[in-house]
Amino acid sequence: MMIILGITGSMASGKSSLTHRARTLLHIPVWDADRDVQSLYQKKTIQQKILALFPSCASHGQLDRDLLKGTIAQSPDNLLKIEAILYPELAQSREKFLSFHQKRRSPCVILDIPLLFEKDLDSLCDWTIVTTSPDWLIHQRILKRPTMTATLMHSLLSKQLPQIEKQQRADFIIDSGAGHHHTWIQFMQILEHLGL
Repeated sequence: MMIILGITGSMASGKSSLTHRARTLLHIPVWDADRDVQSLYQKKTIQQKILALFPSCASHGQLDRDLLKGTIAQSPDNLLKIEAILYPELAQSREKFLSFHQKRRSPCVILDIPLLFEKDLDSLCDWTIVTTSPDWLIHQRILKRPTMTATLMHSLLSKQLPQIEKQQRADFIIDSGAGHHHTWIQFMQILEHLGL
């Protein structure tokens, strides 16, 4: 039977680095919600739907992601409208991924979902893992991202549960504040505990 691990964490908590290593070093299949969102933004049909709602986000006939970020930061309702476009597509992609790997009899897969608990997607998982780091370190990492502002960072973080709530809901907690090696050791211990 295939085990589904849900991995989540606040922005810049080390979640994506961990799942990247799990994919490349252990060859565990990973469905990455953020990566899927990035590819959806490239689809013409998605761009057209977003630009129909927010025509001011167009630049040279294309969706301008920086303008869209500004629009999202202006109002929580704007984010909800964008999610209404993206989430049905994401659900379809996720189901396809799970079905494919069940048919292949993969022993384990990872769902890398930032809003795993917020969207109640932990119900899809056998076990959940949350990565955590000190808030100061998370803020430092986020603000290093291109085009990120403090206003946008706080707006995006406000959509996520506080770290302590994620930790209370998770089956396992990984402290990623001490670097990749320490994070990896904790992850391998979890896999060993689960018999994987």
